[in-house]
Amino acid sequence: MPFPERLIEQIRQRTDLVELVSEVVPLKRVGKNYAGLCPFHAEDTPSFYVHPDWGIFKCFGCGKGGNAITFVMEYYRMSFPEAVRFLAERAGIELPEEPTEERELSHTQQLYRALQAAARLYHSLLFSPAGTTAYRYALGRGLSEQTLRQFQLGYAPNAWDTVLTELRRQGFSEALLLEAGLLVRSEQGTLYDRFRDRLIFPIHDTVGRVVGFGARRLREEEPTPKYINSPATPLYDKSKLLYGLYHARHALRSSGYALLVEGYMDALALHQAGLDTAVATAGTALSRDQLRLLRRYCQQLFVVYDADSAGQQATLRALELALAEGFDVRIVVLPAGEDPASFLQSQGKEAFLMRLRSAVPFLEFVLLEYQRRGALDTPEGQVQAVRHAVRLIATIPDRLLHEFLLRRLAARFALPESLLYAELQAVGANQSSTASPSPPPRPSTEAAAPTPSPLKELLTEEREILRALLLQPHLRHQLQPGEPESVLLSERARQLWQLIQELTQRYAEPVLTIAADPQLQQSTEGQLLLELAIVQQSPSPRWLEYVQEFRELDWGAVLRENLLRLRLRGIEQRLQQLRAAQAQAQSWVQQQQLLHQIQELLDERLRCQQQLEHR
Repeated sequence: MPFPERLIEQIRQRTDLVELVSEVVPLKRVGKNYAGLCPFHAEDTPSFYVHPDWGIFKCFGCGKGGNAITFVMEYYRMSFPEAVRFLAERAGIELPEEPTEERELSHTQQLYRALQAAARLYHSLLFSPAGTTAYRYALGRGLSEQTLRQFQLGYAPNAWDTVLTELRRQGFSEALLLEAGLLVRSEQGTLYDRFRDRLIFPIHDTVGRVVGFGARRLREEEPTPKYINSPATPLYDKSKLLYGLYHARHALRSSGYALLVEGYMDALALHQAGLDTAVATAGTALSRDQLRLLRRYCQQLFVVYDADSAGQQATLRALELALAEGFDVRIVVLPAGEDPASFLQSQGKEAFLMRLRSAVPFLEFVLLEYQRRGALDTPEGQVQAVRHAVRLIATIPDRLLHEFLLRRLAARFALPESLLYAELQAVGANQSSTASPSPPPRPSTEAAAPTPSPLKELLTEEREILRALLLQPHLRHQLQPGEPESVLLSERARQLWQLIQELTQRYAEPVLTIAADPQLQQSTEGQLLLELAIVQQSPSPRWLEYVQEFRELDWGAVLRENLLRLRLRGIEQRLQQLRAAQAQAQSWVQQQQLLHQIQELLDERLRCQQQLEHR
């Protein structure tokens, strides 16, 4: 059953495309548009633009463009119905229920539904009599009921088939539940619940869908792992997700920094205390994929790992990875034996904020670690510390920052700066020779060499004329007979004008029609018109610091001026042709005819120039 057009339009109007895209990639205001690095291909210079008024996006590098529904389909690999449902739920719009037999959910969507059903089941059980022990355990760890509900914590009963029985009753197949990681198959072939008698932590992706679970045992004396996680599934890869990121996403963007912790409880304790930029690796060592995901939201990273030897080693490893991804890294040092959750519970929020304000820059932290071990007491230990620091500096992408950090390090050990520069070069050369091949990027963001836009074939005046007629369809009524065909000089411009004519005659908002029509989006002409709609040339960010609002363009004046300028171009081209023909004329009669035509064009050129001067 197709969705009604009015419903699609309601979803489009209720969706803030800038906010939607900003959850994936940072955007900066540039004129009336927003710009950022394209989420669909690798690039260093922003070529991805969002036009908030029209609710459309366009990448001038890889060519992708469309509206909010298109964006969700492309980035999250959803079908059209899945994208509509996702955006409707996000906007709080109720969709008409479809008969079960008419529903055609993709296999991936069925996996999401199964995991969400399991999360609801676990959550309800936590607040039932069966979950009393788990509920008391969570409260005893300092979590409030509000936090339990906000993060949808749950309880897996001490039984073998609670999830199996209930979700099978809801219509989910055993094969699907097994693939979702909710069940385990024994050696005898029997299926049973993966999580039993454990506190459950649902893990969400960046758009809030449950993709997996973490589970903690409730009794320390049990001879089972303290934490277990969902296995790798088509939806869940623990090395590519961060616990709490979905809940922290807005705070991360507004604050510009993240608090990186190791465990679920640490992240929850920080959020509960109002420190809502906390995210946790939870169940895995920090990975480059996790950092690249986090880098979309912020640039500064405060590492708050446990204050034990394992935590310190993990911090040193996290430093190297985070620096290489361009983070400004600082370390929050806790008292020995403490973790973020225990420190907050015993010392309170203000004490934690004091630690946060006095967070140690990465270079100082590394040297303090060597000093704590007594390694700086010997020349050999100092050499080891300096080389470790230089190796970390070498991973930082910002070359200018290398200069300042090396100077600081040289001053700290009274070493010649030239010596440290030589060491840095040696480290860089060694890293280049031993670097392992990078894993291939995921298909949706694989590097794509930007190709020149066919719009470059158009003259500037042609682009402005077509843009005016596309964005302001009513201006076609101001055209003189034969315009703009009579002045357009390129075949591409005439093709685009033909499409604009067809769209403006049939639709009130042709740009939105292109953005909503997959067939038009895939056509070269449709993509070019989207490019025209989103003006790439914009005022500089410096200018925007002083001028926040811009005078509305007089599109009628833009159209008339560029029609005149393009007519002048055509006249000049025709004059060149006639003068060349006159030079080749064989008879006096031909010369006089050509001279007459040249004089008519000169008169017309003068009229056009006079009109331009009076505009």
